[in-house]
Amino acid sequence: MDITGIWKIKEALRFNDNYEREWVSVESILADENTDPSDKRMLGSKVLFDVDGFIKMMMPVPEDIPQEEIDEALASGELELYGDNMMVYEKYPYKTEDGKLMFRTNVRGEILGEEIDPWAEIKEADGILEFFAYHLEKE
Repeated sequence: MDITGIWKIKEALRFNDNYEREWVSVESILADENTDPSDKRMLGSKVLFDVDGFIKMMMPVPEDIPQEEIDEALASGELELYGDNMMVYEKYPYKTEDGKLMFRTNVRGEILGEEIDPWAEIKEADGILEFFAYHLEKE
């Protein structure tokens, strides 16, 4: 499966009223009045599996940011844009290893004296990727 390209969030892993984890559609979460506005914005993120070996988490540039600030952030390297209005807010290297799609989580340290493996698997089933707490589908 060719993973390069833009993916969108289809479902998010949430806890239900019984504190059980379940996958919930983006549409249901957006329709829920109790969902925090920042969570709703996050669900509008796009995920680019770029040919450069990085997963790039992107969201629309907030409309209230003056163009001058955007230009300054671009010039300093603080901001990376994709297309006309998407900003990259997080990047993760990815690779294929032993037939598995892996990404570097940036988690470091140890558990019970064992070094944490900073690489985690991105699982795929029926064209859907499981990345962090999201199911992604290709646009």
